Amino acid sequence: MGVFGGVALADTISPLTYTNDTLGVGDKVTISKTVVIEAAGTTSALLDVMFLFDTTGSMGGAIANAKSAASNIITGLGGFGSVTTGAGFYGDPAFNGVTQDLTGNAATTIAEINTFAAGVPNNGGDFAERGNEGLKSVAENASWRAGSNRFVVVLGDSSFKNSPVTSADAKAALDAENVNVIGLNFGGGSFAGAINAVGGTTFAGGSTPSDIVDAILAGVTTSFDEYTKVTVDDLGAGLPEIGVSVVCTGADTGACVGDTAEGMYDRSVDRTFTFDVTFERLAAGDSSFGTHALVDGGIVATEKDSFGGSAVVPLPAAGFLMIFGLGSLAVMSRRRKAA
Repeated sequence: MGVFGGVALADTISPLTYTNDTLGVGDKVTISKTVVIEAAGTTSALLDVMFLFDTTGSMGGAIANAKSAASNIITGLGGFGSVTTGAGFYGDPAFNGVTQDLTGNAATTIAEINTFAAGVPNNGGDFAERGNEGLKSVAENASWRAGSNRFVVVLGDSSFKNSPVTSADAKAALDAENVNVIGLNFGGGSFAGAINAVGGTTFAGGSTPSDIVDAILAGVTTSFDEYTKVTVDDLGAGLPEIGVSVVCTGADTGACVGDTAEGMYDRSVDRTFTFDVTFERLAAGDSSFGTHALVDGGIVATEKDSFGGSAVVPLPAAGFLMIFGLGSLAVMSRRRKAA
């Protein structure tokens, strides 16, 4: 895959840095920033990935292989950028949702995956599991990072119950948090149908650990292939000292709509977008923060902006009059001494 083979290019935002130590409170400065979305794919994305396991008895072989593959999966995901991972399970009749929240410690997630066992605590025995509840729980309870590209990887082999949580309920929760669903299918059409009903994409789970690794990485890669919106944002990181506003000034194709380039884009070619970013000093103080290129709401590249705290705080009109008055008195005093 492009993001792992050879020397991969990455999505970029430039200039890489901007520094201003003289911007006074109430003053503004506008900088042009260029975002390039590379055909090769991203290597600097913010990636949050939850693994959701069907732990009913029929999933024994799949869970064993996923345990074997866990370390390689998480290592492979690192090729896309900054990664946090977590895990949880669903089944029938037991249900637990998130059991390990998102963490940057890969070993913690791998240890949690290694605790899962088919049939414990879910015996199964029928062909509808509590997958919709699991997805809704993950969407609502995982600690998603601001601006992250969000995924739930579901490993299962049968259909989902539509009570008490329907597929529409699960999809609404996922959409509200902008979460992509990747299904690894160890069964048949009923599991694929359940994943499709929540807006997800299904891949063959395979029968070996390496197949699982390949399927998950292919799913994440595919999710970056097409996109509809590109913008620039600091996600509020400059506050309270620096406010940031953005105007789209150029789109590869499609059109600029306010702060966003909108169109039907894909990574068949490199695509370039331009933005005017205005920084306004709202309060005195040092501020150093990241300004991000976002594709469909997810960070794919970041650059650093820094503002020194020595910026002058403008005086109100009365202050200027006082200074003027003092200056006038000084001039008059010098004139008297000269006389």
